Amino acid sequence: MVNEFDRNGHHFKIWVSADGQVSIYLDNETKAHHGYHFPGIIQVPKGLEVDGQMLLQLPIDCDAAID
Repeated sequence: MVNEFDRNGHHFKIWVSADGQVSIYLDNETKAHHGYHFPGIIQVPKGLEVDGQMLLQLPIDCDAAID
């Protein structure tokens, strides 16, 4: 796990696997949403539904930890 934070009433956990894939866990979900890291954001190709809205990007400040 490289980062864990709360935003807009939701809890996010960010993991990075050995092959560099970024996994996002929202609240207490056991299924991860997978994406790719770019400076300052995680791009989520299949989207991440938060409060009925589909997010394709998650702004995040953990570039050093992911790298």
